[in-house]
Amino acid sequence: MQRAIALAVLTFAQLQWVMALTATAPSPEVRLEAQSRELAEAACRAAQARKGDCNGGLVWVEHLNIVVGDRRTAERFYFEEGLGCTRDPRKPGGATQPTGTMWANLGAQQFHLAEEAPDDPPQAVHGSIGLAVPRALETARRLEAQEGVAVEVHDEHRFTVTCPWGNVFHCYDVETYRASLPVDAAAGPKMVAMHQNYDADGRFAVRGVPGIRYVHLKCPDAKAAARAYARVLGAFKFDDDAFAVVSAGVGPVHLVFESASRDVVAETKMNGVHACVYVDNFAARYADLEAHIFTNPRFRHLDTCDTLEEALASRTFRFILPEAPFLEHETRSLAHANFLQHIAYER
Repeated sequence: MQRAIALAVLTFAQLQWVMALTATAPSPEVRLEAQSRELAEAACRAAQARKGDCNGGLVWVEHLNIVVGDRRTAERFYFEEGLGCTRDPRKPGGATQPTGTMWANLGAQQFHLAEEAPDDPPQAVHGSIGLAVPRALETARRLEAQEGVAVEVHDEHRFTVTCPWGNVFHCYDVETYRASLPVDAAAGPKMVAMHQNYDADGRFAVRGVPGIRYVHLKCPDAKAAARAYARVLGAFKFDDDAFAVVSAGVGPVHLVFESASRDVVAETKMNGVHACVYVDNFAARYADLEAHIFTNPRFRHLDTCDTLEEALASRTFRFILPEAPFLEHETRSLAHANFLQHIAYER
């Protein structure tokens, strides 16, 4: 009744405008499908453009650290009953580890699922996360059976799922998905053909296996964010139509930036999310980033970086760029003991 009264006071022209807007606005399902497709194509175009030139800087994205809510719900979502990540034997969760951070392995990468606390509420990436997964449709069906989880199956190769705490995952079948990209079909030496299949033909994998293929971040100015990564880290950047993309070298893995208006709620939910990355020229990167480096009190037991000497001792420093103000980087040297470590993973 209240809605009917409200509509009644609109002029006829206003009512026509409202009806037209309602009729033409894409549904959430359509928006997610388009976003899934466009982000994958942007990441794959960036891989094509790089042409194997891994020019240092940002070398590897190893894990994302995200605070989750109810522990059992998080286990259902990330492990066997959901996304299919493998429980890392060092921090497996379940009955053998009833408290503390859990590690969920996907290919050669991880999610570090931190425990909720009064001063650490559940977090959500302000954007989305792109995953290469095995048997995408099977994965989607498992997730559809879970409460508090929203799944949209786009086709037999990809789907989008939103976790109970608002993280959006665009998932692509590691074996069958191909982005719609032009491919040079000309014959060439064996190594040319091998790398065409590895990262240049729209294939969606990380080092040939499942993994975290991209992290999509909304920020005030996407191109400025990408320029900042190129300036201080020497990272390869690629400007797409709607996105600015930064290559993380090995993988390929990409950070995909999208310009967006401020969203205080989304920004607050992302506060504290961090990506663990590896960089070359560690001391030089520290010097270039010094104004943005800080020791995170939450992880002081792991590393400190108030001076270069402290950072060198732990082979780690942490920074946030003002152009990408919602993502913390746990930044490690290539001499770090965990660089390209073996990750226990079973498809």
